[in-house]
Amino acid sequence: MLIRTLVTAMTLALAGSAGALEIHLPPETATYKPSELPGYQLVQRNCMTCHAAQYASSQPSASPRAYWEATVKKMKKPFGAQFADEDMPDMVDYLVKTYGAERGAAAAAVARPAAATVPAASGKDVNTLLAANGCMACHALDQKVVGPGFTEVAARYKGKDSVAAVAANIRRGGAGKWGPVPMPPFSQLSVADAATLAKYVLSR
Repeated sequence: MLIRTLVTAMTLALAGSAGALEIHLPPETATYKPSELPGYQLVQRNCMTCHAAQYASSQPSASPRAYWEATVKKMKKPFGAQFADEDMPDMVDYLVKTYGAERGAAAAAVARPAAATVPAASGKDVNTLLAANGCMACHALDQKVVGPGFTEVAARYKGKDSVAAVAANIRRGGAGKWGPVPMPPFSQLSVADAATLAKYVLSR
């Protein structure tokens, strides 16, 4: 009976220590291929919150436009990706011309600037900026969602020149600072608008 009790205790102790094991994944380094097509910024912003950029490059290179349309629609429903219906045509156009059957067509096309799809909101208030750039799809005020909560960011960057540092990170994006999921760049934001967002985050 004593031996059985000791074996049971050791088994429970080992199970408890196994449950405490932490696994740290390497930061995401893959990126989508840069393009002047308006869908490039949209794909950067909307797709990398859920999966790596390798997903697009691993699809069949001869995939036609209909394939990419079905893929983007699938990400929204049933998978629940948070992007607007009006973003979808530009996203599909970028994907098929960069990774699919229409590769090479992008160079011949008269491309609109990427910022035309998500215009810089110079002088707009912080609530407008948060909504226009989908900030709350990945962040919350005081808890981690996909990215860190604003209070955690404020705590890390508390000090001199923190507004400039956070504003630069918003415009550049990055990976590895807060976990394996990268933050896409929001280079379409003006320096002033990025600073407005940074001040709001740091005030939490």
